[in-house]
Amino acid sequence: MNYAILVDLNSMRLSYESFAKAIASIDGKIAYAKLYGYNNKRNNDFNAFIKTYGVEVALPVSNRKKVRIDIRQVIDAVTIACTRSNVDAFFIICSELDSIAMINALKKLGKRVIMGIESPSFVAEQCDGYVMLERTLPDEDVKRPAPIKSEEFNEEFLPYSGVEQEQSVDEMDKIKQELKELLDNKRRQKSEIEMGQSVLQLDELLKKYF
Repeated sequence: MNYAILVDLNSMRLSYESFAKAIASIDGKIAYAKLYGYNNKRNNDFNAFIKTYGVEVALPVSNRKKVRIDIRQVIDAVTIACTRSNVDAFFIICSELDSIAMINALKKLGKRVIMGIESPSFVAEQCDGYVMLERTLPDEDVKRPAPIKSEEFNEEFLPYSGVEQEQSVDEMDKIKQELKELLDNKRRQKSEIEMGQSVLQLDELLKKYF
């Protein structure tokens, strides 16, 4: 059986050791794998796995307060199920909240779904099976994820996400310059409008009193 492995690293803060034990327990081969919320500084123990299987990575998103599941993971899961005929099953690690729709969609598409979880739950019972995980990072890290800076990313692994460090810095500088030009133009246009209005007001006063 060929598995697509989709792992949200932000949802569990699990170490690679715990992840490796879970992967070893599934009966099948890895046909595709992607890590969501990958931080090269915090998740560097996954780098050997990334290299071995050519794993794709998705960088963290800044705001996931209202929806705890990464929507990119949902879209990828359904897309893979519909387009990759060699994938028979999914091994998914994500926040169980809001994940039931994704699980049901995959099952309707005829795919086997295994979830990595911390404790048995109603959501896990909707799957074809589950694997117990050990969360090894402290709760403080879950509540307060470390801010991500550009220097934390190692260019050696970023190509899997389609982003290179130098390219991202250059693009950001370009965007900042474009925004600056837009703001300057906006201020210039506002100044010209105000100046034109002042001239019209002065002209009206001259006509009225002289």
